[in-house]
Order: sequence, then structure tokens, then C-alpha cells
Amino acid sequence: MSLVAAGPAETDVEYPEGPSMPEGDSQTRRRMELVLALRHWYAGRSDLEGAWVCCDINVYYRQGDPRVVVAPDVAVAFGVDVAAVENKTTYKVWEAGAVPCFVLEIASPTTLRTDLEVKPAKYAELGAEEYWRLDPTGGDLLVPPLQGERRVSGRWAAIEVAPDGAGGLRARSDVLGLDLCWQPPKLRLWDIAAGAWLPDPDDLADLAGRAAAAEARAEAAEAELAELRAGLRHDRP
Repeated sequence: MSLVAAGPAETDVEYPEGPSMPEGDSQTRRRMELVLALRHWYAGRSDLEGAWVCCDINVYYRQGDPRVVVAPDVAVAFGVDVAAVENKTTYKVWEAGAVPCFVLEIASPTTLRTDLEVKPAKYAELGAEEYWRLDPTGGDLLVPPLQGERRVSGRWAAIEVAPDGAGGLRARSDVLGLDLCWQPPKLRLWDIAAGAWLPDPDDLADLAGRAAAAEARAEAAEAELAELRAGLRHDRP
């Protein structure tokens, strides 16, 4: 059960930014790939308002008590008052109007113990519905490297993670309507309803490059056509 609750007035209560834990390049890359893919996907969803994706930010969930805080690597919430959280350096659930339903931690040697022993209780208290863990090394820290749990009758229950037949792993997030697919070195997201991958930053860069090339070809063809027309007018008696 979530303990999110209103507390005393905000006078003189400070909610610090954070966290400040250093991390490696692989953790940063995997986090940003997921965040950008999710934000791009939700930006195109006219059927879903108030979806919010945040990362590496302090989430406060008991008003008046800044000690009650957790900082997920990636989190998704629905029904958010976007104006209340946009451009903020912390996420206060009493202002946002919703708790994150999906949280994911990207393991590192310095955070692994906390991810396994501390954060499950914190995310249960927060009211998250799913808690996922990813080992970007592919198995040096977690076996299997993709793990998920969902809340069932007030307890965490393991989500089935199965081989995908291509050397990776696949598991389903019911709250997102996506399959999480470990395809080393990336965690890709599969849109179950559309039957398509969510484009990650590499895909988006490739699409932008193709669009720019197509535009350049169109401009060149238009210039050539204009030159040809001008030549025809010049050749007329």
C-alpha cells in the first residue's frame, strides 16, 4: 500500500536535488536510450495524456518529510499534472498528482546492493506497480541480466523473463504495454499493440539522416527541373 500522503505546509521544508552517485558510461547510455525512446513514444500518443518519463531524479512521496525519497534511474507515471513537474529538478508526487507506476534501475557495482536490498521496499511504499532491474554488463552483476517484479496482493512477484531465440531476453511490462527486450548491449522496447520497436536515439538519428538526404534529393531534382524548363524557354524560336 502506498504511503503517499499530504503533510504539513511547505514552509521551511527543503527537498534537495539528487542523486549524485557517479556511474559508468554503459549505465548512462542505457538510461538515456530508454528515456528518449519512451519520451518520443508518449509524445506521439494523442490517446494518452499526462504520461511523464523521468530519470535520475529524487522522487519525494511524503509531503513535509524530505527523508522519504527514492531516485529511480528510469520512471514512468500516468495522469500527471505536467505543468507542475515540467522543468523541475525534483518530483513531488503531491504536486504531480501521480506516483510512478514503472521504475527501473540500471545496476552498477556501487548500487547493486541497494537495488536488491533497499529499493524493493521503497518502491512498494511509493506504490509502484512494477520494479525492473537491468545489468548492462550482460550478467556480471545480475543473472539473468534483465529482471522484473510486479505487485500482486501487496507483494513483489517475479515477472517471467524468457530467451528470445536470438541470444537475448524478453519480458512483458503490463503497465506500459511494452515488451522489454535485452539485446546486448541495449534494452529495446517493443510496442505490443503496434507490433513495432520504439525507436531509440540511434534509430531517430538514422531517420533524421534519411529525411535530410531525401530532402536534398528533392531539392536537387527541383533545381534540375527548373534548369531544364529555363533551357526549353531559351531554345524556343
